[in-house]
Amino acid sequence: MPPLPRLARASHSQAAPRALCYVSQSTDPYANLALEDRLLRLTDPQTHVLFLWRNRPTVVIGRNQNPWKECDLGAMRARDVWLARRTSGGGAVYHDLGNTNYTVVMPRADFGRDRCARMVARALRDHADIPATVTARHDVAVGGRKVSGSAFRLTAARAFHHGTMLIDADLARLGSSLRSRNAAAITANGVDSVRSPVANLRDYSWTIDHAAFCAAVCRAFAADIGHPGLDPVSVPAALAVPPCAGANPAAVASAARLASWDWLYGQTPDFVLRLDGHFSWATVSATIAAHRGHIASAAVATAPEACRPPPHVAAAFAAIARALPGARYARAAAAARLDPLRTSPHATELCDWILAALDD
Repeated sequence: MPPLPRLARASHSQAAPRALCYVSQSTDPYANLALEDRLLRLTDPQTHVLFLWRNRPTVVIGRNQNPWKECDLGAMRARDVWLARRTSGGGAVYHDLGNTNYTVVMPRADFGRDRCARMVARALRDHADIPATVTARHDVAVGGRKVSGSAFRLTAARAFHHGTMLIDADLARLGSSLRSRNAAAITANGVDSVRSPVANLRDYSWTIDHAAFCAAVCRAFAADIGHPGLDPVSVPAALAVPPCAGANPAAVASAARLASWDWLYGQTPDFVLRLDGHFSWATVSATIAAHRGHIASAAVATAPEACRPPPHVAAAFAAIARALPGARYARAAAAARLDPLRTSPHATELCDWILAALDD
């Protein structure tokens, strides 16, 4: 694939803004998010760009979100659902091949939080006979149920609006992936998702699918910016990871960064996990603070109303608090620190309790 600026096409009219439409053939979330970022950074500042794409099963969280609070990472792993983190804000969303994503990149001066949502809703009404509306939260809804969420990113000269359109997504997998068992126990500095009732477009039309949605949105986009007759450019799947022959090296490097542990987990804002455990010998509380995806501090103690623990239990509390800081906030990394401390039944119970609360 040639560098993106070479793909820009001259406008048919001096009065109309230059316009581009890309449809990705890759289903790799990191490749698609990397291409989206390059479209924002590398296309001409006055160009309007529509990017249409879809991913294999993936939960995509916002830039400032906490994956341990937003997702059930264990259920995702069991169902082969990947995790990705956007460069934009907003809440967690579920992607699969029944979900089509749209990104509109534009000059900053042309940005409006409802503009693209209205364009997508109009595409559904005019070209798919689906009575879509835009909500106060800038989402697209049909019959009071959300079919598409929105997120935004703004730079000095450019802006983008992107959204997810549920066409025929696996809503059961969506629900299980976006339900963290530790959400109530985590106090986080990041952004929490706002849960809403959702629906698929297939509930309202038997003929809507990925290709029909892409065609409808492309027509509405071209009309919205006064550029009729815009032809989509198909982006080959050679951008996928691992890189294929002919892949753009910059795109591959960007995708690798978005797939890295440092971005997926290390980008997480500071948070604290608080646990209460009821054992036959005492009620115990634990506090684990995390910074950039690593355990920064830990404390274990009996409940205030409980009796003072015997010396060997107090020693286990102190050993756990010393061992955990510096480890990644993950079960395997914490286990490597705690396993040597299993020197008594009480210590073993404590280690198992803490590890059970940590999702890899």
